[in-house]
Amino acid sequence: MSRILIVEDEMLIAFTLEAMLVDLGHEVVAIARRLDEALEMVKTTTFDIAVLDLKLGTEMTFPVADLLIELKRNFIFSTGFDEAELDGRYSQPVLEKPTTKRGWSS
Repeated sequence: MSRILIVEDEMLIAFTLEAMLVDLGHEVVAIARRLDEALEMVKTTTFDIAVLDLKLGTEMTFPVADLLIELKRNFIFSTGFDEAELDGRYSQPVLEKPTTKRGWSS
């Protein structure tokens, strides 16, 4: 299936997401917890799709999303925040947290 990069600052959420994705047959190739890590991994890691938490601590992941768009890489946002935080800047799908395996399988 897909090779996935997870960008998530809360490790419990990241590991839960990883377990769900692996159960669905995907491979999680890396987990980035900080913005600088995520930007580096986007440049150096081979993946099919990235899953971006909207906020890493106090930082928005918009620079990562912008880089992914520039590189023509697929991504989705996964967030517990209101989609209005995206301010209409992105057309990528948004999966609301908390999520379930069913949410990821669709």
